[in-house]
Amino acid sequence: MSTTPSTARTPMRWAVLAVTLVAGVVMAVVMAMRGDIMMAVLLPAISIGYGLIVTLSASRSDVAAQLSGHEEDERRQLINLRAGATTANVLVAALLCGVAYELARDELGGPFTMLSALGGITYIVASTAYTRAGSSAA
Repeated sequence: MSTTPSTARTPMRWAVLAVTLVAGVVMAVVMAMRGDIMMAVLLPAISIGYGLIVTLSASRSDVAAQLSGHEEDERRQLINLRAGATTANVLVAALLCGVAYELARDELGGPFTMLSALGGITYIVASTAYTRAGSSAA
C-alpha cells in the first residue's frame, strides 16, 4: 500500500472546495433574489465551510480524505463502494415509503414513483452494463 499521495490526484485536491464554493455562490444569489438575506448568508457559509474543512483536513483525517475523494488505495475504494451501497439502500427504502404514501393517497405517478422508477431502471441498466463489461474482460 502506497503512503505517498498520487500525483495524478493533486489537481483533484481542490475539487471539493471548488464545487462547494460554486454551490455557495449559486445559493447566495438564488436566496438573495428571493429576498431571504439570512439564508443567502447562512447556506453559502455552511457549504463553503464544509469544503474548507474537508479539503484542509484530508491529509490528516481518513474520513475527510474519503469525503474529498482521495481514494488512493484499495481500502478507501472499498469504503467508498460500501458507503455508496449503504446510502443507496437507505434512499431506496425512503423512496419505497414515499411510493406507499402515494398509493395510500391515490396519487401514484408522483415524484416518489418517478424517482423509484428512475432508480430501478438505472440499476437494471448499470447491472447489465457491468455484467457485460466483466464478462468481456475475462
